[in-house]
Amino acid sequence: MQTTATARVDNAPDLLSGILSVQVRNEEKITEQDRQYCQRQQDLLYKTLDQIDRWYTIFKEDAERYREEKNFKYEDNGKVPVRNCLISDFGKDDYSHNEFKPFDQINDLVDKNHNANANFADRIISYFNKTYNVAVPVPAVDEKTLRMGFRPVYQTYVDAVIEHLGGKSFRETAEEELLARFLKTVRPSCWSKVKPELKNDRITFPEIIRFDEFTMQYSHRNSISYNYGGELETLCAGIAYGADDILNGDSKMIIHFNGNDVSVSGWYNLTLTNAEQIKFYKNGRIDIRFKDSQTAGNCYRRLRLDEITLQED
Repeated sequence: MQTTATARVDNAPDLLSGILSVQVRNEEKITEQDRQYCQRQQDLLYKTLDQIDRWYTIFKEDAERYREEKNFKYEDNGKVPVRNCLISDFGKDDYSHNEFKPFDQINDLVDKNHNANANFADRIISYFNKTYNVAVPVPAVDEKTLRMGFRPVYQTYVDAVIEHLGGKSFRETAEEELLARFLKTVRPSCWSKVKPELKNDRITFPEIIRFDEFTMQYSHRNSISYNYGGELETLCAGIAYGADDILNGDSKMIIHFNGNDVSVSGWYNLTLTNAEQIKFYKNGRIDIRFKDSQTAGNCYRRLRLDEITLQED
């Protein structure tokens, strides 16, 4: 992936034009609002990086006074190996051991430079993930090779987003990724003898969650185990999509629901139109009730639950 802020290609205008044309095509695939967000983040980043660079230059100039004495070299990212700068100043007949030495500050500024660049990458990618409900991985920024003075451009991360789509639209990608997460969550384990089942106006999902045994025993509350909160969120997202064609469903669509005190005695109402209620059971089973049997069947098939098969013995 290209990570340089500018490209210099001597005597190769066709190559440079090709690179720029790819960026233009990718930018045409995002909205003006997307571009404005990315540009603002880039402007804010540059303002912070300018401040970091200014202080880094000041401290580096001061550090040069000790280069011969401490015999240090700068690492690729601009840090000073502290192990080379810990030679004691005690024993000298002057007061140099009391002098301020800027090595810690230099290294801290290098860390801040890396953190700012990594934060920028995360914000740009996360923006598209949250806006379009996709799951683009955030590219890692190598702290050992990132140089001081580097200025990333948001187009690099837009390219990563478009590459992740693989020629599909945001909507198509979001639907595929949601279905993949959903089926992975509800598909029975290799030793299970049950699978999601369509029963008239409801769909039954066995063994989706688990309740914390300690809380059940000592507080007499049904609290969803920490490791299973994500399963419920994925189930809700799938039901919202299958029933109402919504891509950002979550447990907030369960009215008066509290994951730390779940009722297993009755039904919770849902904010959806076609899926009306949800019920939890102590054994981890979850039932979804729809407005009628036809709607339940449509959701069952749209979520490809009819394609799930149990592993033969």
